[in-house]
Amino acid sequence: MPPDTMTAMVLDRFGGSFRAESRPVPRPGPGEVLVDIDSCGVGLTLEHGRLGLLGGSTPRVLGHELAGQVAVVGPGVRLWAPGDRVTASFYLLCGSCDMCASGRETLCRNNGGFYGLAVDGAFAEQAIVPAHSLVPVPDGVGLREAGLVADAVATPYHVAAQRIGIRPGQHVAVIGAGGGVGVHMLQVARAFGARVIGIERDGAKLAELEKRGLADVLVDSGAPDWSAQVVRAAGGRLTACVDMVSSQETLDGGIDALDAGGTFVVVGHRADTQVRVPSTRLLLGELVVTGNRYATRAEIAASLELVRTGRVEPVIGSVLPLVELDSAFAAIRANEVFGRVVVDCAAPAGAS
Repeated sequence: MPPDTMTAMVLDRFGGSFRAESRPVPRPGPGEVLVDIDSCGVGLTLEHGRLGLLGGSTPRVLGHELAGQVAVVGPGVRLWAPGDRVTASFYLLCGSCDMCASGRETLCRNNGGFYGLAVDGAFAEQAIVPAHSLVPVPDGVGLREAGLVADAVATPYHVAAQRIGIRPGQHVAVIGAGGGVGVHMLQVARAFGARVIGIERDGAKLAELEKRGLADVLVDSGAPDWSAQVVRAAGGRLTACVDMVSSQETLDGGIDALDAGGTFVVVGHRADTQVRVPSTRLLLGELVVTGNRYATRAEIAASLELVRTGRVEPVIGSVLPLVELDSAFAAIRANEVFGRVVVDCAAPAGAS
C-alpha cells in the first residue's frame, strides 16, 4: 500500500523560512493528476515568490520546476497514466482564450497565476498538477534534469525562437551568462547556430564558463568598457543581446552594443530600472526592444529534445535534500552557484 502521508515544505509567511510538515497525500480532482515528485529546481523567480513579490498567499508550498512520475489520475484525465514521466508548465493556463488558441499561451488572458504560488507546488514528495500543464519527459532525459529544462532551458528557447528568431552565423550576447538561465541561453543560442558572447562580472563564473567552453567570447562586465568590448567581439555586428540581469548598467550597455536592426531582449526583471533608448536611434536603426515571458508547453517539449539529442546540457550546480530547502534559497540569494540548484524531493526525511 502506498503511504497515506507525505512531506511538504511549507512557507508560513512571505519572507520567512520553510517548515517540513507531514500532510495527507492529496487526491486529484477532475482534470488533475497526482505526481510523485523526483526533484524540483530553484531559481531567482522562486526567491521573488518567497518574498511575496509575485502574488499568491500563505501558507503555501512553493516549487514549479518539477519532474516526476504520474501516480494517480483524476476523473476525466485521458492522456496520462500512472508511471508516465512528466514535467510541467508553471503557468496556470485557461487553454481557451485567443492567446492560448493562437500559440501565445504565455500571454493567457485568464492566467491563474504561478503554480506553486496561486496553488501548492512541488517542494513535496507528491503534488497535484493540472493535467493540461504536463509535458512528457522523453527517454534519455533524466528526471533531475527535466524539471529545470521546463524553465531554465525552455525560457531561452522562447527567446531564441520567438523573440529573436536566431539564424546561423548571427552574433548573440548574453548578459548574466553564468546564472541559472544564462548558462542555458548560451547553449540554446549555439544550438540555433549563433556565435555567442558571454557577459559576466563574477570571476569564478567567468572561469567556469571558459573551462566548459560555453561561449565563443567572454567579456567581464566589471570592466568600464565592457559594452565596447562586446561591439568589438561581434565585429560591430551584434544581432541580439539578452539581458538576464536588467540593472540600469546592463540595460544601457546592452542596447548601446546593438548593431542596426538588432534586438534587445529583457529576461531579468526589476522594478527599479528602465529601458532607455533615444527615439531617433530606435527609428533609424530599426531596433527591437522586447521582453520575454516564459515559454509554451510545445517549447518545453522542444527544449527536452535539445537535451535528449545532446545539443544542450543542463547545468546543475548543487543538489540538496528537500528538508534543506532554506539552504537552497540561501545559495540563490548569495549568487554562489554556477548553474541551477536542484532539490531532491524523493528523500525528504525530517518532517514533523
